[in-house]
Amino acid sequence: MFKRLKINKRTALGAGAIMLAALFRSLDGIFLRPQFYTLPAVVVVFLEHILGFLVLLPWLVKRRWKIKVLSRNDWFAIIGVSVLGGLIGTVFITKAFFAAFGGQITLATVILLQKLQPVFALILARIILKEKLPAKFYVRALLAIGSGYVLAFGQDGLNVFSIQFWHHAAFYSLIAAFAFGAGTVLGKKVVNNLDFQLTAGLRFGITSILAFIVLLVTGDLGSISLLTPHHRISLVIIVFTSGALAMFLYYFGLKRVKASQATILELFRPLSAVILDYFLNGNILTPAQMTATIILLFAIYQIVKSQNKLVSFSANVVHGQGRGFHTANLDVINLELPHGIYLIDMSWKGKKYKGLMHFGYRATFHEAISTELYLANFDGDLYRQHVKVTVQKKIRDIIEFPTAEALKAQIAKDMEQVK
Repeated sequence: MFKRLKINKRTALGAGAIMLAALFRSLDGIFLRPQFYTLPAVVVVFLEHILGFLVLLPWLVKRRWKIKVLSRNDWFAIIGVSVLGGLIGTVFITKAFFAAFGGQITLATVILLQKLQPVFALILARIILKEKLPAKFYVRALLAIGSGYVLAFGQDGLNVFSIQFWHHAAFYSLIAAFAFGAGTVLGKKVVNNLDFQLTAGLRFGITSILAFIVLLVTGDLGSISLLTPHHRISLVIIVFTSGALAMFLYYFGLKRVKASQATILELFRPLSAVILDYFLNGNILTPAQMTATIILLFAIYQIVKSQNKLVSFSANVVHGQGRGFHTANLDVINLELPHGIYLIDMSWKGKKYKGLMHFGYRATFHEAISTELYLANFDGDLYRQHVKVTVQKKIRDIIEFPTAEALKAQIAKDMEQVK
């Protein structure tokens, strides 16, 4: 099916996960978060994150050795995701929606400005991740964003006179849009080097700590006592829908697609909200919304359609660990590839050699990320040599083996696929 649709299976799974996460998040704004508008926003953010962290804690414990070998840049990115996407984005969008629910600002203002998130994400993906995209991608992105607006504002359309740009809550929404966009980009940087489970768990844990500090500083910690039994039930529902579960799915998807693709896929959220509105309230889509739905789905399909481009890079061969594995260790560990074992071609001094590439953590030895080549029919010394590698396809994930001998046996088995 994926071949007929010209969609890479991995990309399709990632896109589906992000769209499902968007569906869960649409529940949040419609049914769940409005129930808390009488409480300080940071209280809600703290509680949903600490509960989510407890749910995700088993994955952190199981993979704690990976946390120990994270680089400084990885920690900067994780903390950035937690500060921007976790704390600032969630607090400010919550405050903006609370202001709308309390009648201080029109809901249209909040939605209009929050929908700028993809714009911020696309700009930052280009600057930070160096994601180079063809012009037609941006055309499709604009179509998707425009369709998202039509879906979000429903049958009444957007009344420009209702937009209160200079209200403080409008700035809350704008700040949230930037923070979430930046969170998507930094999140992609994190999941390139870390499991999606760990990424979600660390984000929830660090955000919980940051939110707790804010509660202490603002003196709002006592507001937790104002929670009613109904609030507590809603918090549990948030954790297992729009909170921890949605973030778990989101990072699963983000590991498989580009940040620029992910931010467009999140536009499925207004469509899912309209669908829920139909099933729960019986509100039928207007012709304009039906047209927008078709355009949005078409744009999303075009955006996730596989490119089938081979990844190539150059690197220098450096010293390895000396464990008896006949590998060429490379000095490049920031590849825009999922961790795993790949079939590759290596070019050196005008000749090509086939083999395997390990890219990711040395799971068997609980060590940091490495890029290593296992070459077939090669007998020579590549130390300090400059080589070019072309990645053909991924054949499996990285596995933690009980012994080095078991790892060697698997490598021998993997080498049988080298032709």
